[in-house]
Amino acid sequence: MLALQLTIPPLPQFITVGYATWRPGEIHFKRNFQVFDVLFIQKGTLFMTEEDISYEIKAGNILILEAGKTHWGHQKCVEDTEIYWLHFIHPVPTVTIDTKQITGSTIIKKGTDFDLAPAEQSMFLPKFIQTELSSFIPTLQAMVALHEKSSLLGALPLNSLLAHLLTLLQNTLIESSAPTRSSQHSKKIESYLKEHLLQSHSSQQIEAELGLNFDYLGRCLKKHTGMSPTQYLQYQRVEKAKSLLLYSNDTVPYIAEQVGIIDYNYFIRLFRKQTGLTPGAYRQKKQSYV
Repeated sequence: MLALQLTIPPLPQFITVGYATWRPGEIHFKRNFQVFDVLFIQKGTLFMTEEDISYEIKAGNILILEAGKTHWGHQKCVEDTEIYWLHFIHPVPTVTIDTKQITGSTIIKKGTDFDLAPAEQSMFLPKFIQTELSSFIPTLQAMVALHEKSSLLGALPLNSLLAHLLTLLQNTLIESSAPTRSSQHSKKIESYLKEHLLQSHSSQQIEAELGLNFDYLGRCLKKHTGMSPTQYLQYQRVEKAKSLLLYSNDTVPYIAEQVGIIDYNYFIRLFRKQTGLTPGAYRQKKQSYV
């Protein structure tokens, strides 16, 4: 299944939404504009072509027509066809990927109170999908009703509803995509390393516990998190140490032991490498922040 990857921020911005019944003999006109056009088919069939790909969009189908691509109706409706449509804009170019490339375990940089800009992230939307529209209809109905009022104070609620609808689309995409074998094995070693954070690990021990070749597990983990087993373990240990620094009065050497690192000097180096600060400086800055 194909997915559209949109870089965020910024979030997509709402333009318009509507509901209509297309009668037999009606057909969509040809156009190309810098707007995303999302079609939700509640009843009947709509026949659309985008560039060189034709779609027969039936009840329960959702199709996202992309900004900058020419689309048109290649066949007239043959029955009453009920649709919701939604238009939004997004300034960053879209990337089309296979859903197998979506790695939900990939660790991204967390925002802190020292950051001055949000980290670059992504959202994923289905290009064309069959689903149960009942979970979308209440939000679409609310958007249509709010848009018809066209009040000054309606802009923020409409964009909030758009964000909610896009979240529903992303959830539907993920739920409909069967997990790959590599993602399942990545989850296994992720869980194992988290559960055994305080212990030292050997490749033979992990192979015996999980019943899989260690090198293969390492490749799965790297594919889905961007980290080797050692890097992932170090990352999780520093994350736990950050929490202990903020929410306990324990000394730094004691916290190092609490996250499974006996060598205090190594802990300092590792913490500084991952956060840019020593543990003491991290605690001081966080506790003095107002």
